[in-house]
Amino acid sequence: MEVKRDVEVSDETFRFFQICEDEVRELFYHYKKCNGCGICVYACPVNAIELGPVHDIALGLDIPPVIVDHTKCAYCGICYSFCPFNCFEFRIDGVEVEKSSLPISFVKYTYRFEDKCKDCTLCYKACPTSAIKRNVIITRQDIPVKNEGISGKVEIDFEKCNYCGICAEFCEVFNMVEKEVQPYDIMPYEGILINEEKCDYCKLCEQVCPEDAIKVEGKLIDFELPEKIAEIEIDQELCSHCSYCEKICPYDAAKTIKPFDGKLSLFEARMYRCDPVGCSACIKICKYNRVWYVSRNKSRVEFNEDFCVYCGACENSCPYDLINVERKTIFSKELSKRPPWRDSWEKAGERILKKEIVEEPRKFVMEFEEPEVVEEIEFFERDEGKLEMLKDRINKIEEVLKRPAYRRAIETGNVESFVNAVRKYASSKDKRDKEQEA
Repeated sequence: MEVKRDVEVSDETFRFFQICEDEVRELFYHYKKCNGCGICVYACPVNAIELGPVHDIALGLDIPPVIVDHTKCAYCGICYSFCPFNCFEFRIDGVEVEKSSLPISFVKYTYRFEDKCKDCTLCYKACPTSAIKRNVIITRQDIPVKNEGISGKVEIDFEKCNYCGICAEFCEVFNMVEKEVQPYDIMPYEGILINEEKCDYCKLCEQVCPEDAIKVEGKLIDFELPEKIAEIEIDQELCSHCSYCEKICPYDAAKTIKPFDGKLSLFEARMYRCDPVGCSACIKICKYNRVWYVSRNKSRVEFNEDFCVYCGACENSCPYDLINVERKTIFSKELSKRPPWRDSWEKAGERILKKEIVEEPRKFVMEFEEPEVVEEIEFFERDEGKLEMLKDRINKIEEVLKRPAYRRAIETGNVESFVNAVRKYASSKDKRDKEQEA
């Protein structure tokens, strides 16, 4: 059976492919998306993936955080299934494989509870991966009806206001004062400005405010707002499941399920080595979850574990081994049936938790002395009858090996079941041959 393997590189993507008979398997690796967490390195059952210099990459070195040896790759899809940031694509005969169809895959999801969600701006402004979009349906500027020649006043009750930002994205009278989101303070706003020169005192802002925090002295225009003026949408492919949205939402409308449960810690006795100004590799490499930040006194880094998914990229990036990422539990979903090679997937999950790389078989080098020829070798005549009998037996074994159940029998050491299957197939084939001859 001829197997062809090769690799193609284009822009920021590596395409590894395997052609075996009529089947084509492709593994795409988008290295710019990769943060060097190393989960695929631990998961790989054939030791085909190696971790690169993550510290140097965090500081700007433009090379892939992991290197895939396509000559070793089994094209099983384990790295694709377990990658927490969707850096891999896996296709068979041009069709992308659904992760849910693989033996084991992560349970990770960010829920939006529509009955609680007010479609405000907080979650999408705080999201570190831009996975949340707010689709605006209507704004005040879209409504032609306006008040003419009236005076009024706009006030905000800051005791009620939660800085949701709905008013500002609905009407240009309001302007949110934005600030940089930090792991220790994820609120994207620090105030609201009001420009009454643009206001016609239509009172629609009173209706869109979910906290009844806006009061307008004016006249309500003759216009009925739709049920929704905007709608929040979450892209699960871009989502890093950091739970920023869950923490920032004042309406408990978001819930995040992370792929791991674990513990993040620092080796305090060695923290004098930390150089957050000259290094800050952990801050830069944590581009999806934004867990790390420089402490207020600027002497070291700190973290907010609420946003950590325990991927391990920060640990790999630290040049002084000051960070420890412990993965205690992996949240996965499994197929109800037990397909062949399921043990390889289960062992991959165990290695990810333990941060262990698969052990390669031991290799022995044996030296042989060249034998001295003392007499000429006698060649026997070819026995066609014995060759035909041997081919027939090999064909019977190959037919049995096509069935997953019997391949698994050999894998688990149940040789007797396999031998019985060969005998059964052989007897049934002999019977069919005799019937055809008759």
